[in-house]
Amino acid sequence: MNKDSRKNRTVYSDGRYTLGKEDGLPYIIINGSRYRLTCHPYEPCLYITDELEVLTAVHNAFDPDSVLREFAGGRTVTSITGREYDAADFCRMVEYASGMVDIQIDYAEKVFGDRPKKKNPQPEKKKKDSFDGKECRPESGRVIENDPAYDVIARYPDSVVDYCIVQSDPGCHGRNEHWTALVWASVKLFIDVDDEVIWHYDAAKADARQISVRELFAPVSEEGMNYRKAFLRPPYPNGYTDADFDCVNAALFPNGTEGLEVFEWTTGWSEYFDEGHEWWGTLCLTVLDKTLDRIVVIMASATD
Repeated sequence: MNKDSRKNRTVYSDGRYTLGKEDGLPYIIINGSRYRLTCHPYEPCLYITDELEVLTAVHNAFDPDSVLREFAGGRTVTSITGREYDAADFCRMVEYASGMVDIQIDYAEKVFGDRPKKKNPQPEKKKKDSFDGKECRPESGRVIENDPAYDVIARYPDSVVDYCIVQSDPGCHGRNEHWTALVWASVKLFIDVDDEVIWHYDAAKADARQISVRELFAPVSEEGMNYRKAFLRPPYPNGYTDADFDCVNAALFPNGTEGLEVFEWTTGWSEYFDEGHEWWGTLCLTVLDKTLDRIVVIMASATD
């Protein structure tokens, strides 16, 4: 294939939709209206831009170049929540999303109803001797379901802090890796086992700043919400002590806290945080332990 044919190519067309590249730039035509397909430079988030240069977020997980490459090869693409799309399904999803001001990944996918059977079947994996139904959900993905830290956390039922441990790619670090873990944790914490959304969310709206390990474990006396304060000072007293807090974190970070990479995230991107916004406060942290190649996602939101 020559350079021009790679830069200008129709990948899919069915009369209503056309999906392809022009001058190397991905585009989609929906019922006669043309949109550019772009990706956030620092996050795996797909956008469409219309002729008036209006930008709309479409999906939290797709890079347009990768999508077109897969469709051109006759393959399907799978979203971060396990939904599989062929080219027609993908175009329908984009059409649905383009008519909404604030699109969320669960809305865009639920328009299709139940997930279809996979078009690219994988060899059946050997079953474990015993398993939890949640563990086998497609949404589980990189979420670590069974870890001794969860047993320690369970000793503190009056804590308002939620935890989710997510596997990270070996050697990877930085904001993108943390954001991906945040998305996986959102699927785990915000969607129940029946695929019903408990709290709506749009992780593409989450922003972050890197903080130090000292800030992560700051004392309760410091102004504003922090991790220790969220654990020890919920709206209703729980009687927990600094020793309890240390016990939980020793389980979460068994190799010590030196070298942890920490990001603090904004909390305006999910209904989960609405109660905390009333007065008590909110917390959203991702903590990468490079010695274990995993990220601990820490969230809290509560009210009286």
